[in-house]
Amino acid sequence: MVPHGRSLALTAETLHLGTTIRYHYRTGSALATVVERTSKRVTFVGEDCDGTFTHDQIDRLFATDRLQVVLDDELHLPADASLEGYRRS
Repeated sequence: MVPHGRSLALTAETLHLGTTIRYHYRTGSALATVVERTSKRVTFVGEDCDGTFTHDQIDRLFATDRLQVVLDDELHLPADASLEGYRRS
């Protein structure tokens, strides 16, 4: 348990397939879902944003509060996409 008034430091290791994130970019912010995670990169896709970032870039986005994990049980993908469609075989 985290003591009141303290927050957890999030890293790229936090993100797994299906995780909902809010990505703050230059002109706004949007919800997206992590669709791919490798040992070097994380990819997320949403209705209004998508991106592939290295783990170091993800860590910097968390540190500057430009990336946030959202506790949500929905997938935030474009209407014509599915989580399964992004997984590599």
